Amino acid sequence: MSIYTELKEAGVPIESHFSDLYVKVTNESQEIVGVHRGPGVAIAVFHSPLDNELWFEIPFAFDPYWEGKS
Repeated sequence: MSIYTELKEAGVPIESHFSDLYVKVTNESQEIVGVHRGPGVAIAVFHSPLDNELWFEIPFAFDPYWEGKS
């Protein structure tokens, strides 16, 4: 199962920009991201200027973007 699918099923707030996935940092998202994080996986954390909350930025992980390309 993809990281996008796992996060969506967990009900974690999700946003995107093109193929990049943005996910609010929660206990659930931290567990899921921790499983998918590994060598060569660039996952950043940032403060959103919109809600001042922490979010993960996961490049190339927004599945609907890629589904639209196929």
